[in-house]
Amino acid sequence: MRLHPDITRVLHCGDGDADVVSLQAMLPDIRFDAVRGNCDLGEVFPLQRLLRIGGRRIFMTHGHAYGTKYGVDELVAQGRKDRADVVLFGHTHHPLIEREGGILLINPGSIAGRFPARRATYAILDLTDAGITAVGYEL
Repeated sequence: MRLHPDITRVLHCGDGDADVVSLQAMLPDIRFDAVRGNCDLGEVFPLQRLLRIGGRRIFMTHGHAYGTKYGVDELVAQGRKDRADVVLFGHTHHPLIEREGGILLINPGSIAGRFPARRATYAILDLTDAGITAVGYEL
């Protein structure tokens, strides 16, 4: 299995910890960072992470502990507290890419195409000296 050659890292926002472990074994040259979702029964991954990638701060969580099914206010507040440039989350399975008060907020959706969106989606985050961009894709 091969990913696009420009992909250097995979950030997984939870629900599917066994899939992440399997993919890590299949793609040993790609770094994986993951968080635990509300449907992940084990404790393989932490509930949230603050990553530093390319000089940027990325707060990553599944989102269930921040009430994301009812809005993103708590999540954005945590991102501000952590001085994050990017906040990544999942849980709702609805793709979202928007800026909230200087923070790039990204929900890639569900790569498995699970309810309620029923579309298999993901996002690619690009960190360059010129800035941070994200583009959502559908499989």
